[in-house]
Amino acid sequence: MGTDSIGETHMKIAFIGSGHVGQALAKLAIKAGHEVTLTNRHGADSLKEIVAGLGPQAKAADLADIADGQDLIVLAVPFNQIKNIDSNLLKGKKVIDASNYFPQRDGQNTDLLTHKIASSQLVANHFHGSEVAKAFNTFGVTNLGSLAKAAGTPDRIVMTVAGNGEVKKIATDLISEIGFQPYDAGSLSESFKVQADGPIFGFQGTLDEITKKLA
Repeated sequence: MGTDSIGETHMKIAFIGSGHVGQALAKLAIKAGHEVTLTNRHGADSLKEIVAGLGPQAKAADLADIADGQDLIVLAVPFNQIKNIDSNLLKGKKVIDASNYFPQRDGQNTDLLTHKIASSQLVANHFHGSEVAKAFNTFGVTNLGSLAKAAGTPDRIVMTVAGNGEVKKIATDLISEIGFQPYDAGSLSESFKVQADGPIFGFQGTLDEITKKLA
């Protein structure tokens, strides 16, 4: 992680997937002082217009080069596309999984449907050698900018984070920086409650409201 001209820590954050989720999160990350790199399966040239719209703190890259020099990788693609990404691509990297498993779109997986394993655990198993947290997946992102509130503002909207280790702390700090209240949803193995079939999927509320909902 680097330090900018006013001494605040900033990160280089790469997004695998540059649709609505990736673009919305990239905008907020840039506003918080971070640099972003966008990629998609079509290659860097397909992202020129999007990157230009995001400004000088954004650039595009080909997927094969996405991990170079990055502090954090955000998976912002449909769950069924993750298996098609090279499992060695993110080795040694901190990764946030923002995907959701929807059986009607992603296919029937008995282990996921019966909660034998959490969807982000499956992601972590695929990207062996990376450190994975789950965040940015519980509600739609189209109006994230209007929901964000400055630190210390009462009634900030909650964003959940599940995982272990340093990547969880990084995700927690990033959630706060972009204008939301982090909520610790436990480890990846406990992340069933924040999956698409969990009790708070689609929920937008404050810390008090989510605490009551999960009680």
